Amino acid sequence: MNKFLTKSMEKIFNTLGSNLDEFKDKTILITGANGLIGGFLSEFFMYLNDEHNFNSKLVLTSLSDDPKRLGNLIFRKDVQYYSRDLTNDSWFFDEIDFCIYCAGYAQPNKFLSDAEKTYQLNVDAMVRTFQSVMFERKKSKMLFISSSEVYALNDITKPHCETDELKLDLWHKRAPYIIGKVTGEYNVGLLREKGYNVKSARVSLCYGPGHVMEDTRVMSELTLKGIENETINLFDDGSAFRKYQHISDCCIMLINILLKGKHEVYNVGGKEETTIYDMAKIIGNRFGKEVVKGKVNNDVASSAPKKVSISLDRYEDEFGDFEFTTFEDGMSDYLDWYEDAYKESN
Repeated sequence: MNKFLTKSMEKIFNTLGSNLDEFKDKTILITGANGLIGGFLSEFFMYLNDEHNFNSKLVLTSLSDDPKRLGNLIFRKDVQYYSRDLTNDSWFFDEIDFCIYCAGYAQPNKFLSDAEKTYQLNVDAMVRTFQSVMFERKKSKMLFISSSEVYALNDITKPHCETDELKLDLWHKRAPYIIGKVTGEYNVGLLREKGYNVKSARVSLCYGPGHVMEDTRVMSELTLKGIENETINLFDDGSAFRKYQHISDCCIMLINILLKGKHEVYNVGGKEETTIYDMAKIIGNRFGKEVVKGKVNNDVASSAPKKVSISLDRYEDEFGDFEFTTFEDGMSDYLDWYEDAYKESN
């Protein structure tokens, strides 16, 4: 594990402390393990084994036959890795104590190009997975990774709360993703009525060490342009507001919700607001590259919300506050890691 990941792992461990003991000698299933969140959580649980003798077992799934994000993790004795398409495969997971369902397309170019699978991963596949887990172990704790995109069509008058009524549009370009997440959350509610210990987390704009080089989200794309000595051209004027969240902070919140959460759904996000342009300027300054504003010329930019802002009141009322990574420190950490990873891959 490289030094950038170790720093984040230590922060999570020090923040959560003895609450993590519940994972000792347990089996944890993570779907979508080749993504940023799933991969980071996988590495964290192996960090617990290596550094703190937790003796946990990991069961990991993803679509990929070559899960680059996971690296040598899949060859460990305490890890079982399966390349599976959860929308097609029906199979049982034996004696799972915890399940974190991260499977799904998070990159807009993917969920815009494959509407059917985008929807199915968040609905049918998720329900089958949780039912399979509960068939073998009734007391399993489970978490569905939803998205702040469920608020995409709501008016921006204040930070979005979990109790807000959600506006939907079947013909919106992002409808398969948005409605898939909303329907997934609805099914979580139905499973809870049957006694399942399952919750949803509406995650917003995660970043940090662990992005694969092929990631096409805006921060990754702009960073790659900078490191390859290209002008950083934006799709539009970069005026959209975002609250980015460092992956270590995201995982702290997700683990707390999985273990102790009392509510059905939680917002999970950052606190500092920035624009796409200001984020691009940080990248441009790092690599000495110009940032050029453009006009909207693709479906990804034109369909994205102009502002993403969610309230963390429910989470903080229940779990209290903790020291969030500042955007400045998080970006420095992310860019240090990206440069190192880029050199290794080339």
